Amino acid sequence: MLDIFVRKCCAVLEALAGVIFLTLFSLSIVRIAMRYFAGAAWIWLPDVSRLLFIWVVFIGASVLVARNEHLVMDFFVTKLKPAAARQLGVIIRFSELAFFGVMLVGGVRIVDVRMRIPFDTWDFPTGWAYLAVPVCAIFMIVFSVNAMMQSRATTKGQR
Repeated sequence: MLDIFVRKCCAVLEALAGVIFLTLFSLSIVRIAMRYFAGAAWIWLPDVSRLLFIWVVFIGASVLVARNEHLVMDFFVTKLKPAAARQLGVIIRFSELAFFGVMLVGGVRIVDVRMRIPFDTWDFPTGWAYLAVPVCAIFMIVFSVNAMMQSRATTKGQR
């Protein structure tokens, strides 16, 4: 049940990241074209680009956690026996959950503060950019729990 939810969430997040990336790319092209061909610039464009960039990075990181394709240094894990590697995998998953919990709690605190601080050139709270941290932390927690459940089901099937 959770696996189906994760797959659907992942598909929506991938599409959203694609749309945000294309928007960011288009705004960058417009910014360059305006500067070089028209000699003018929209002063709010860098702030909007920063907002979109932060969101696309955290959404992309969430998708990587869901797919278990995030950066992994497995040099030592590959040297371990299968039973020890599984135990280390459990420790790593719980460490991930702890980190995502810190992201969630810290992110909420930062968003609360940043909602009172506007962007430099745009009367819009910077908290909306920082909101990507706790929102994506929730996704990462759900995705990590799903991965733990999948790993446990696979381990039970191998016994």
